[in-house]
Amino acid sequence: LSLKLFVAGYTDTVGGSASNQALSDRRARAIAAWYRKAGVKVPIYYRGFGEEVLVEETPDNTPSAANRRALYVLSSQQPTGTQFPGGGWRRL
Repeated sequence: LSLKLFVAGYTDTVGGSASNQALSDRRARAIAAWYRKAGVKVPIYYRGFGEEVLVEETPDNTPSAANRRALYVLSSQQPTGTQFPGGGWRRL
């Protein structure tokens, strides 16, 4: 069994969609890099989902700490489900 670490970044709806996508990508990559620097040896993948997957549904431009988050999954397979739609994972 070959484990991998998947780091997903998310944002709230404040700002434009493209800006939030870029922010969530940076968030996920920064956390993935922290794990690598801390000594995690398994392959690490990251992906930002922007405002695509909200925990708390809000109108546009509504700040929400619940939606500004990151999730970490240690698995032998790419995560699936409502929190992780589609592919697009990048290896650190």
